Amino acid sequence: MPDKVVQAATSSNDVVQILNQIEVPKKFFNRLNLGVQVLDEIFGGQEMPGILPGSSFLFTGMPGAGKSTMCLQLAELFHKNIGRNVLYNIGEENKNMIKLRADRLGIEGEFCIGQHEEVDSLIEFCKKNGVEVLFQDSLQSMRDHGMQGPALLRSVTKKLHMFAKDEDVTVFIVGHINKGGMFAGPQEIKHEVDVHAHLSLNTDTGNRVFELQKNRFGPACIPYEFVLSACGLDFHQVKQEAQTAGHSKSAERRDVILKLVKDKLLEGEKISGYCFERFNVDCSGGFWRGMLAKAVKELQNQGFKIAEERINGRLHSYIEV
Repeated sequence: MPDKVVQAATSSNDVVQILNQIEVPKKFFNRLNLGVQVLDEIFGGQEMPGILPGSSFLFTGMPGAGKSTMCLQLAELFHKNIGRNVLYNIGEENKNMIKLRADRLGIEGEFCIGQHEEVDSLIEFCKKNGVEVLFQDSLQSMRDHGMQGPALLRSVTKKLHMFAKDEDVTVFIVGHINKGGMFAGPQEIKHEVDVHAHLSLNTDTGNRVFELQKNRFGPACIPYEFVLSACGLDFHQVKQEAQTAGHSKSAERRDVILKLVKDKLLEGEKISGYCFERFNVDCSGGFWRGMLAKAVKELQNQGFKIAEERINGRLHSYIEV
């Protein structure tokens, strides 16, 4: 006899659906590949590299870390490498300053620069002109019908996030941080968006450390270190930042799970980015996928040959004997 909830689902609207009847949209398997391997793997991992259309990003970092520089470089990649219609909307700098920076970075810049101040006006322009990728620099410079303070930031973020979802537009929102290094705004905003990216300074090397501190659609908590020069961030000179023993509980947790993944691979297990429950590991899928990617890379550097096999639709990694 069918379950009552199942019976209700078959005759209801989309509020309740039967799980095995849900069709996952094709966009989840056709990601936006920027054409730079390290970036595509940072955002999506090795199994599904690239950025999911319709994702919303909060991009934070200390003043001078290079947030605007990196956003300009990403905008160029979106337009030049994959032909997306890009709008870079500014509120703290003028167009001349952006042009000077673009020239210094060697960016051709065949995408649009905007100066919309009201969030509704910005969204309306994007809809009318078919914008596919939006950069808002910054969140704190936006207005929304006279609102102020935390309510303003929450409202702007929610509108941009919903716009991203409704129109499949990829949205990057640059946000300020406070003196303590935390996001200068309501912390629930970090939960609203799909991805929280952070750019910081490695005081020992002077390089920039880029890390997805949250990522609904790929790996997270893996810091990557890039060289920054007058030409921008060098995405070809990159390393996964070394962990210093005991510097934080999160680092210790990463080490434990990374060791588990490597040990299982060395024992002959075939591991996908979605099998963390099989090993009774308390973490998210995105975190597990990040650790798997890092383990595979470390083992390859040690001379092991890593092969892949698709099992039940999932791509599994294993050590080829």
